[in-house]
Amino acid sequence: MTKSTAMTEMQAQILERLIEAMETDIALPIRVGPKAFGSSMPDYIHTPAENFAREREDISEGGNWKKEMEKAERKRTERRAKCTRERITRMDEAFDWIRRFIFDEEARQVLLAYVEVKARGWDWSRYISNRNRRNPKKTAWVKRTVQRWIVRSLQIIEQHVRQTATLWAA
Repeated sequence: MTKSTAMTEMQAQILERLIEAMETDIALPIRVGPKAFGSSMPDYIHTPAENFAREREDISEGGNWKKEMEKAERKRTERRAKCTRERITRMDEAFDWIRRFIFDEEARQVLLAYVEVKARGWDWSRYISNRNRRNPKKTAWVKRTVQRWIVRSLQIIEQHVRQTATLWAA
């Protein structure tokens, strides 16, 4: 960023807080709409004997089933860790800043898009070019302009947070 669009330490903390909020929102187990594919029935619960037999068979075939099961369990554990009561409370507070303080709808969309891109680990430049290509009827986002909008939105949030003397745990 250039000198005119440099962020202060508090703005960086606000941005980190918004990214954490988006990560929490993404991790929430809430789905809207029908399941995209597969059965809507709950998973079958295997007996310990079935699991033992499946594991022995899997060992002879290279162990892919067990690796997949362990990976799925790590994902569930990680999701639960991101959905704690404290993180959900912080998420609500952070998203409330955007709702209460950013009145320009497009600036709000840009800030939320930027936070989501960072939370998911995507490339911002690629996201902008894909968005502009997919939506030719919408106003194109220019990277430099939207970066200014993001910094300006963070400045507005910082100003209001300082005025209300809102403190948060790091």
